[in-house]
Amino acid sequence: MKVLIGANPMGLEGVLPPTGVSHPDVEFVFEPDRDRLKEAIADADVFVGWIGREAFLDARKLKWIQSPSSGTNYYLEIPELVESEVLLTSARGTHAACVAESAMAMILAFTRGIRAGVSAQQDHKWAAQEIRSAMIELTGSTMGIVGIGAIGQGIARRARAFDMRVIAVDAFTTDGGEDVESVWSLARLDDLMAESDYVVVTLPWTAETDGMIGSTQIAAMKKTGMLVGVSRGGIIAQDALAEALRKGTIASAALDVFTPEPLPSDSELWDLSNLLILPHVAGGTQLEGQYIAQIFEENLGRFIRGELPLRNQVDKVRGF
Repeated sequence: MKVLIGANPMGLEGVLPPTGVSHPDVEFVFEPDRDRLKEAIADADVFVGWIGREAFLDARKLKWIQSPSSGTNYYLEIPELVESEVLLTSARGTHAACVAESAMAMILAFTRGIRAGVSAQQDHKWAAQEIRSAMIELTGSTMGIVGIGAIGQGIARRARAFDMRVIAVDAFTTDGGEDVESVWSLARLDDLMAESDYVVVTLPWTAETDGMIGSTQIAAMKKTGMLVGVSRGGIIAQDALAEALRKGTIASAALDVFTPEPLPSDSELWDLSNLLILPHVAGGTQLEGQYIAQIFEENLGRFIRGELPLRNQVDKVRGF
């Protein structure tokens, strides 16, 4: 069996195969050159990395793709892959801690004056009174989480550490764990938007969630509210958000994900002073390669033994 590892920023070629694990019948090959990938993938049984349509069509023996990312929209844009019997697994759950930390940091950047402090530093300005007078304590405020999966639960744990009340909406569960007061159905999304001081969107992007957070939902928020997006672009309607931020419908927002990406340099979002922009980096961590390797090793054992479904196996029709 041939496992081909493609170009990746996580250094997966250094952690696969995992140390101390023996698979004598499995050959691991690393091919970082995209031009040579088409040739290398022709006889690969398993591929770890990002694959384009041309390379996929050349993968005559391919049976399983392991995505290094939690989202799999990139792969599902290849119709032949969606229609094939090739298994697709994601790295869902590996980014729960770091994305949760990022979400809280984005909120704290506003509430604890960090964003204002950085701006004042650039201007060589000692803005103590200006910054201090705008500071907000999270104690007793309400965190609303849209999608209470691994990332949502990670955010809930951290929010509770700040003595926040946590509520959530989700399409598939009413159990958010001990840190969540209530989990409602998505039918109550507008209720969550209205009741929360901070709303964090962690849902996967699918046909059903596309544009889910639009002008109506944003208008339901408190005037002092903050909206945070850390899953995928397309769920929060960017035009509606920009208008709300300009008009002061809500106080602030922070986005790590956009449509399209990279965010065009002429986008109006760049110039909104009450919007914090990060370039889809909330999932960054020094442990990323190790986390993905753990999932892959578990799945490789299952795959060899024919035990399906694999961990984090994607329903290619539903999109997650």
